[in-house]
Amino acid sequence: MEKKDKKQRDIVLSQDNALTTARYKFDLIEKRALYSIIRNIRAQYIENENGRRDLFDDLIITIHEEELKKCGDNTKMQNIYDALKRLRNRDIEINNEKMWLSIGFVNYVKHIKNKSYFEVQVSKEVLPYYVELAQNFTSYSMTVAIALKSTFSQRFYELCCQYRNAGFFFYTVEKLREMFMLEKKYKRGCDFKRRVLDDPQKELRELYNAGQCDLYFEFEPKSYKGKEVTEYKFYVYTRQTEQQKLLEYESAKQAIIYITTTISRFSKSDKGYVKRVVNAVQLHPEIAVQVAQKIQKKFEQYIDKPAKQIGAIIRVCLMEDFGIE
Repeated sequence: MEKKDKKQRDIVLSQDNALTTARYKFDLIEKRALYSIIRNIRAQYIENENGRRDLFDDLIITIHEEELKKCGDNTKMQNIYDALKRLRNRDIEINNEKMWLSIGFVNYVKHIKNKSYFEVQVSKEVLPYYVELAQNFTSYSMTVAIALKSTFSQRFYELCCQYRNAGFFFYTVEKLREMFMLEKKYKRGCDFKRRVLDDPQKELRELYNAGQCDLYFEFEPKSYKGKEVTEYKFYVYTRQTEQQKLLEYESAKQAIIYITTTISRFSKSDKGYVKRVVNAVQLHPEIAVQVAQKIQKKFEQYIDKPAKQIGAIIRVCLMEDFGIE
């Protein structure tokens, strides 16, 4: 009975924010396949304590037929083939301050018919975005994400999870059109609001009220150009569940592992300092993610400096921002 209950629990996974806000548009079958890929990557590289997170090669993943057949009442195998072909041919485009990247997420797809599963290969170029404890990351429930009927609902669920701690976020209509690849659709503001904002809001709120979703969102216009809305403000509403508590625990746990590894690397001669830092974040796990983000930011900012100097910079930063001496 215990094993059965364990299988039925929500699967918690992390997704880098660069991918959450990337420019792409998947249908429901493609999105379900993508979630399965993310889940497998997390199991192999994040949850596996013996996994190496700095060495990457192309990764082969299996997806069972039933996972993709559940996308609709009459999902036919040809529809799945067509969706997976689209997934193989699509690019995920990431364009931020650090870099521009256009990459095919799946290298190939193979259906092993006699064993009822699909084999997909994921490029080594995209793996680090899901594996590393990045400065910005999103955690969300696989069960909720897959259950959503609309791809717009899935995207807004991911965005809401990204900003759940802040409680709100802003996006211009232009940016949303770019992210969802809607430059040529829903030209009228009322159509955009109804299809892209109102429908996902309604679906998430209904699931939340039914106890099947951990959050929902509300929104209001923030900026106008004449009578046309050019920017919206979104408010995220959450419920503290056991799953959310587990999520926060796992996030803190991963952050502490990163802190321990990094501080040890740059303070090899002062084991006492390493112990003091780890003890400080263990006593106050609510700051663990912030400390990890700060350390990574300083490391990236001064990556060309000698290790000893980076260690000194991190030490000053932790003392000034968190009182850790």
